[in-house]
Amino acid sequence: MSLRFCVFSYNRGRFLQNCVRSIELCAPGQPITVYDDGSDDGRTQQVLAAISERHSVVQPSRAAGSGKHGGLYANMQRALDEQPAGSIICCIQDDMQLVRPLDAAEFKAIRQHFAAARPAALLHPAFLKGSNRAADLVDIRYDAGAGGYFCDRHGRSAGSHYSDILLASVDQLREIGWRFGQRESDNEQRARATLPPMLHLLHPFVAWLPAVPAWRGRTQTLGLRLAQQLNHCGFHPLDILTESQCSALLQRDPAVLPVAEDFLTAAEGPVPEPWHYHPLQGQRLLKLLDSVERSLRKAWPY
Repeated sequence: MSLRFCVFSYNRGRFLQNCVRSIELCAPGQPITVYDDGSDDGRTQQVLAAISERHSVVQPSRAAGSGKHGGLYANMQRALDEQPAGSIICCIQDDMQLVRPLDAAEFKAIRQHFAAARPAALLHPAFLKGSNRAADLVDIRYDAGAGGYFCDRHGRSAGSHYSDILLASVDQLREIGWRFGQRESDNEQRARATLPPMLHLLHPFVAWLPAVPAWRGRTQTLGLRLAQQLNHCGFHPLDILTESQCSALLQRDPAVLPVAEDFLTAAEGPVPEPWHYHPLQGQRLLKLLDSVERSLRKAWPY
């Protein structure tokens, strides 16, 4: 069974290169399509050109007849619309990577899950974040019958029924007429109305890179730039798990949650723990500065 990887990208060439390379190493032969959101960074454009020699690259100017020009959810909808019938897709972003090899038995298990899942259901393939450890110990429960975890995050904007990082059956989403909204919280509400709770894999294979530089609305405010300096943001790829490390993950007691910091190592580290995934995380004053600058830009564009 082929698992079709859809990678969503914008102006992070080095990260995108790492993401695609990790899929090539851990899931060789599986189709990869990069949906780029109109990157204008020279390095990123070079990386996209190199990737296009091996895989499919879709950019707004090339999406003939789509009528949509950029944005994560427009690209996710395009990805869903373009996949052949019978496909299973894995949607990830350029600041992520695969961290362990996948074998034929796991591909078979994923397909069997969707064959048995009626109505449509989603799978979450990513490691948990150490910064959420305390809440996850309360909210996440292992379901032996389902062979994975369910997350009771009904008080949060996403994560209970939907995540932007997902495994899905194209046919099942089409059967229910699924359309992506413009925010993760919107999609969570739609999923709660139409889908069962999302199952988090017992043995995840995808992880976010820690301390990644960020853009909000394709811009970086002074507050955001300062936060990136304070949090040592940069390029921190993750080591691919060794055979013994994979065994430790796969053979652990399910009561041990798959928290990224407990199983993974940053290749260009060390990175302070718990890992941060957005520069403004935990930076209240800089978050306020970022918000004020964005409000001013909106009121007085320049």
